[in-house]
Amino acid sequence: MKIPLRRLRIEEGCIRIDASHGEGGGQIVRTACALSALTGVGCDLFQIRASRSKPGLRPQHCAAVRGLAQLCNAETTALQPGVTELTFLPGRLQKRELSLDTGTAGSIGLVAQGLLLAGLGLDGPCRFILRGGTDVPLAPPCDYLQSVKRSFLLRMGYRIELSILRRGYFPKGGGVVDLVVHPPEAPLLQPLWLPNATEALGSEGVSFGSSVLSDQKVVERQRWRAVRNLTDYFHVPAKISEEYGASNSPGSGLVIWAETRESILGSSSLGKQGRTADEVAEQATEQLLRIYNSRASVDPWLGDQILPYLALCSGPSLISVPHVTRHMQTNMWLVERFLNVRFNCEVYGSFVTVTCDPEDLKRT
Repeated sequence: MKIPLRRLRIEEGCIRIDASHGEGGGQIVRTACALSALTGVGCDLFQIRASRSKPGLRPQHCAAVRGLAQLCNAETTALQPGVTELTFLPGRLQKRELSLDTGTAGSIGLVAQGLLLAGLGLDGPCRFILRGGTDVPLAPPCDYLQSVKRSFLLRMGYRIELSILRRGYFPKGGGVVDLVVHPPEAPLLQPLWLPNATEALGSEGVSFGSSVLSDQKVVERQRWRAVRNLTDYFHVPAKISEEYGASNSPGSGLVIWAETRESILGSSSLGKQGRTADEVAEQATEQLLRIYNSRASVDPWLGDQILPYLALCSGPSLISVPHVTRHMQTNMWLVERFLNVRFNCEVYGSFVTVTCDPEDLKRT
């Protein structure tokens, strides 16, 4: 995939980015460096995670940027925890196998986000072996990427394969994921036009946990409660699998999704000390049903993650979300710094429509 020059905000030079803008988290770092690698336009970030209790880069951010730099032979300033300024000067994206380790329970899902975006510009299929946390707080579970996000990317013309080889929980991590990307041959992605969602066709999911929790039947109890809740609501038997596996730290979780005629809506919940298996299932199912009842076409997490891809489509796209999060607002601002697109949000009943309009099409 080669981005037409007219789609770029600038064709050379370096974009200076205040990384404390909006939500001000690591998302700005990952997305900015991924777009830099993809477009060939350098970026200079300052005030990285300035408002966080531990400002600057964390190990997972360093791993993500290091991987992006290897993909495009980028020159960067020092990549180490605590750094609050970063310059990323990309070279040419090239296919290569990568093995990245956060060294902690840093989210594999978040590291994968940047690699997937930059992977659009590779010249052929590429495999990444990623180590860290597969299911950790405040980050997308790898099952969500595999079962929800992957479906939307495929619809847009971008095929990926993701296999969870070992799960990693907080605090020790140790999870392993095999990620393969197949870059699209077309110069731009296929637009999405999803104004809203209609009735659900059914629901699926996976209930998982560490082997040390098997005697307590944690996975089975999470699954049973989720199946009961979803089946009662949708009147179609929910299909939720069970999985136990070895892990460096004990942990459990539940990832579920509902399929409508138009889209897939996802939700998840993690187990933790003091939270029962029933509470894990209740949290995930209540969240999913609340999203479904809004009749939005995508959940809030995909609404955030899909924005850069909408900006790389061959025409206007439209999705709807239950509400616009700060992460979404920040991502819109950032994407518009790199690309000639405009995002527009409009409240429509119980959801908000988000339109991505390529500015270059208006000039042709």
